[in-house]
Order: sequence, then structure tokens, then C-alpha cells
Amino acid sequence: MGIGGNPSAERGDPNYRRTTNIDVNQVRSTIYNWGYTGKTATYTGYGYEWPVNSGNEYIWLTGLAVGAEIQSESGDSSVLISTILRNDATGNSISWEPVKEYLNSGSEKIAISDDPNSWPDYWPDKSDDGGWPDSWNGYFGKDKFSAEQEIFYKIADDHNNPTGFEYYPDTTDYSRKGLGLLSSVRIMQWKQVLIEDVVFQLYDITNDGTKDLNKVAFSLWYADYIGADGNDLLEFDLMTDVAWNYDVNHTDLGTVAISFIETPGNNVDRIDNDGDSTPIDDSRCDLDFNCEIGSPPISAAMLVGEIFDGKDNNGNGLIDENESHLSFGQSAFGVAYADGVDNDGDAESGSPLITTEMISAASSDWAIWPPASENEGYIHLIGITTEDDLGKAFADGIDNDEDCSGDLPYNGCELDSPVVNADMISASKNDNYGRYFVKDSQNNILAILYSLDDSDLGKAYADGIDNDGDGAIDEGIDENIDEMIDESRDDFIDNDGDWNLENDLGVSGDGFSDGANDNMPTSGSGTGFPGEPNIDKTDVSESDQMGLTSVTWSEENSGLHNNDQLFWTNVMTPGLLEQPVGTDNDLYVSSGFFPLKAGQTERIAMAISLG
Repeated sequence: MGIGGNPSAERGDPNYRRTTNIDVNQVRSTIYNWGYTGKTATYTGYGYEWPVNSGNEYIWLTGLAVGAEIQSESGDSSVLISTILRNDATGNSISWEPVKEYLNSGSEKIAISDDPNSWPDYWPDKSDDGGWPDSWNGYFGKDKFSAEQEIFYKIADDHNNPTGFEYYPDTTDYSRKGLGLLSSVRIMQWKQVLIEDVVFQLYDITNDGTKDLNKVAFSLWYADYIGADGNDLLEFDLMTDVAWNYDVNHTDLGTVAISFIETPGNNVDRIDNDGDSTPIDDSRCDLDFNCEIGSPPISAAMLVGEIFDGKDNNGNGLIDENESHLSFGQSAFGVAYADGVDNDGDAESGSPLITTEMISAASSDWAIWPPASENEGYIHLIGITTEDDLGKAFADGIDNDEDCSGDLPYNGCELDSPVVNADMISASKNDNYGRYFVKDSQNNILAILYSLDDSDLGKAYADGIDNDGDGAIDEGIDENIDEMIDESRDDFIDNDGDWNLENDLGVSGDGFSDGANDNMPTSGSGTGFPGEPNIDKTDVSESDQMGLTSVTWSEENSGLHNNDQLFWTNVMTPGLLEQPVGTDNDLYVSSGFFPLKAGQTERIAMAISLG
């Protein structure tokens, strides 16, 4: 797998398309290893039959779509959608295609947990651990058969080459097309009575190219089939991220519900998208879980002038704030935003405190300090308008409590960070805000330090660099400010503070692999391994999930999915919430916009339930 702009050699190949049924519980469906489930245009396959052998099918198909706004080689801004069931004018596939290395080329099946003959000789994503020959590459680890049936495959979008469009996602391979995406796909079933009517779909989607994608959306394309056709109604609840579908004429039939277990996160918008920094039930915050109780909520006034374009249009420091942020399942008063202030009094000891002079110097619009016009466009503190903020600690980019100066094996430290020297303090004294701009050799700003004074001499500071090679950047600096806002499952940090020594099982989670028993959390981010429990890949709460941002539909066979610009505008753009009429519809449930940098992975997981 390519990491951080180092692409892999994995590519899609339509010659290795395979089909396998998943049917160990009360639901039977056909899975295709090119991002597709259900029936085909020739009526082959099972379209989520429930119960098994009843002949009642509920879903014609599900399919994955990923779109991004890009700039073509000619400099034009456009969008590109990678999805299923697409061919060019000559009949060649421009769809997701399977990565052949993740199946047994001599088998007719996709790799499935209960048939070792379907497994490859070795798993390429486990090459750092010998490839796991003769072992199952399970979601829960090596030879972990927690699910009664688990299908695993990978898809790539390098065949997505629309005619007349020139875009190269990977500067190491100009024959590669698409967006440079790879996705692992897992389909799982359990017999356990509470979930015996459920099929789980999990997608880990990686930007395996060399170019950052700054504006991305994921969509699930869902064609219903309840009662064969017609008069099917859709309802949805954005508070719980659930959409359900039923037939008004066939009351003897059941209902289909699509529950989104995980949606992509956005860790750069300064918004607590999932509402977990200030939960309604804050009792969990007293149990060593990180929270930022008292953070300011997004107000209706902050939405004025903001549009869905991945930018801060109104200059308040937030990106794409919208009506869904005004109230939320976890926070009835609206989700919080990162203001750079310690609102619950647990910041590092020795942190600087907000003064009356700072409040007076803040901008008239949004009370930003320092005003962005005087801070190279950077927005630091937001909303310091009232005496309520006076005396509160704020982020300054300094390790004020010097908790990384000891010799502990783990305390969330950025070891080997540079330290403040006398020249830096001298320069800051000539600045109106006590700042020091940390720059690289090309004069690019890496970090800004604030309110420097003589007490900071010798203290470590943030420089935007991973100085100790552990994957995390500037950890242990500005601790406990804006906790659980813009958290990430790929930052090598235990954002919610729930890792403990019982989880110290190593990168494979088996108690013997690298990182086991070293008294510090080992992340699986950027590897083919899960990592230890309760950090990054194994801790879904560490993603600042956006939830569902649009639910819409088109008439069956409208061809919408063959037009990238229309699909982007009419399906993927946030804020589209449409109730379809009771006819044959293709339904689309989406989450966006968010960035997907080179080497970054975002996830979408859903449970399809029948009952």
C-alpha cells in the first residue's frame, strides 16, 4: 500500500471479476468483487433475499461511488466520479475493477473466510509480516473468524478514463487513470440472533496517488426491489444516519434499513462534526475520556455567507458549516467548534491566559485574535468576545508543562522537538502579539507560536514535523484544548484517551507483533494491519464523522450515474434532502465534502438490515 504519496503497484483488472454468495444467516445476496452487490441486468444473482429460500428480494443493487473535484492537465476545474457499471464508447470498462492479488486465480470465488481454497497464496497488504500464507486476512486480525462469513477484496479505479479528459493522479505512473483510488471491501454476516437479518459492508478508501484530493464525497447507490417494482417509499433520519425503504402496496413484505455505522471524517474544518466533544451525557468525560465541555456551539449567524465548497467563505475560521450543525443527536444545542481556548479548565499548566488586551485587539468580525489580516491569513482564536473568556488558557504552540522532558515510555510526547531559544524570544518582543513564525528553508510557515516570553526559554515547541518518527506530529503540545474536535483515525494519537496497557498487543493485535508490550499505543495507520485496540484504525470514535449530508434519488435508468457533473451536483453535493415519489427509483445516500490527501484513508461502513 502506498503511504503519503508513495503509490503502490496495485491496479484493477476486469479479467479477475468474481462472484460469491453470502448466505450464512437469514439474508442471501450475491457479491461481486467490483464494488457491487445484488442482481445483474440479466436477472442473475440474489438481490438481498429475506428470509433465505423465501423468494422475496428487497434490493436490486448496491454500489460504491467516490467523486472528487480536480484540475485537469489543461488547468480546467472539473469533477471525476469513480463508480460501478460504466463503459466507454468502445465497451471497455471505466468502472471499479478488482485487484487480482487478493484472490486465488484458480478459484471461481472471491476470497471468503469459510473457503480456504479461495484465498491467495499470500496477502500483499501483509507482506511486512510474511504475507500470512494459509491464513485468513480478517477484519479482526490474522485467522480471526469473528464473523460467520467474511468476504474480502480490493478494488481500484485506474480504468476510469473518460474520453477527452486528461488527468493523471499518479506522477510515478502516467498510464494510471481515475483518481488514484484503492479500496478494500469487506462484506460480513453473523448468525447471532440480534443481527441475523443484517449484512455489513465496510469500505476503506485510500488515495493511493500522488495528488491531494481536497474536495471529496462518497455515495452509496441503492436500487430498491421490494415487491419487485413500483410504489416503494424512502424515509430517512439524519440524526441517526439511517434511511429505510418499504413498499406501500405489499404490506406483507418487510422493510429495508441502511444504517451508516461510520462515515468519512473531516479533521480540518474546525467543526465537531460528530458532536462528541460536548456530549449531552457528559458523565463519560469523567472516566478518562477526552472532552471539551463548554466549547461554544455553532450559531445560525455563523452560517451566513457560507456555501458547500470546502472553503471558509465568510471568514469565521470554519469550513462548510451548515444547518445540520445547529442541532445534533449528541448535542441538542448544536455542535461545537474549535476556538483554540481551554473551555473546561484542563489545559497544560503554565499555558498563557486570555487578557483584556487580547479581547480588545480581536477583530470586529467573529472576534478573531490575532485578526487574520494581521496573521498571514491564519485564524487562531475564534470568538473571544466576552468576559467569559477572560483568564482562560489558550493554545500557544508551546509545551508549557514540559511533560516530554522526562523519560517515561509513553505520555503522548513529541520527543526530540526543537526548543525555544533566546533569539526567538527576542524576535517575539518586537511583535504586537508576541508571535514567532516557524519557517522552513524556503520560508514557508510551518507553525506560529504565540505570546512568547522569557518563561518559554528551553521549552519544546510545535514545528509541524514528526521529530521522533512515530507518525504523530507535535503531540503533547497544547494538550487538552479543543479535544475531540477534528480528531483523526490516522494521526497516530489516542484522541479520546481510552487506550490502556491491556491494549498493548502490537500492530497485528495478537500480543506478539511489533509494538507489543512496549507501554505505548501502536497504530495500524498506513499499514495493512489493524494496530492495537483503541487507537486509530481500531477506534471508530477517533474519526470526526460527518454523517449523511445528502439523500436523493433519480428515476430508474435515468443514466444519472453516467454523467459526472450531474452526479456531483445532484447527488453528492451536501444539503440535498429529497423524498422520492413511490415509483421505481435509484436512491443515493452520500457523505461529503472532505479532503483525501495522498496516502490518506477514509472509511464508510453500513449495515443493511431487513425486517
